Amino acid sequence: INSFCSIHLILEQINMEEETVVIQTKLGQLRGLVKHSVLNDKTYYAFLGIPFGKPPLGDLRFKAPQPYGDWEGIRDALKDGNDPKQPGLMSLYSQSFESSGSEDCLYLNIYMNELPRINEEKKPVLVSIPSGGFLCWSGSSTKCGVDNFMNGDVVVVSFNYRLGAFGFLSLENDEAPGNAGLKDQTLALKWVHDNIDSFGGDPNNVT
Repeated sequence: INSFCSIHLILEQINMEEETVVIQTKLGQLRGLVKHSVLNDKTYYAFLGIPFGKPPLGDLRFKAPQPYGDWEGIRDALKDGNDPKQPGLMSLYSQSFESSGSEDCLYLNIYMNELPRINEEKKPVLVSIPSGGFLCWSGSSTKCGVDNFMNGDVVVVSFNYRLGAFGFLSLENDEAPGNAGLKDQTLALKWVHDNIDSFGGDPNNVT
């Protein structure tokens, strides 16, 4: 590796149905998926379940998120990270309140229709922040409709943040200062600014 800006592409065949690609980023190497749009069969690339924050468990529960940092070797980015902890879909209309998801949820996904190359012009970046009233939903690849954007000259990012009490409980003290979910969003956007150029995105053109 000449520098962290160097892009190393390794096409691999996992099986007859799934193809992958490896790129070099500032934080380490990532193995992502080669996908085909359900709208027009156009090829695009998906890097799923990239951690941007340390798992907010134990002493980090209800606190501001901490950056995840880098990793060694090739990290698989082949499937979504955990959805945030949230009520089950039907429990919003019943008394069961069965929950789904995990507290370990600070992951993001990145999609682009071209692999990044050195000295090429960087593309605009579109960030999708999940709605759901700070109570439900996620940045999962099944929920952001990325196929609709892969004809455009854009890099798409979606991410998770803590929901409900895990994200917004405030006791106005050091144990639960409040707005952890908004702080997760801020950390995710900072991660995008610092790292999206490794994916061909322009850190100064983020919507």
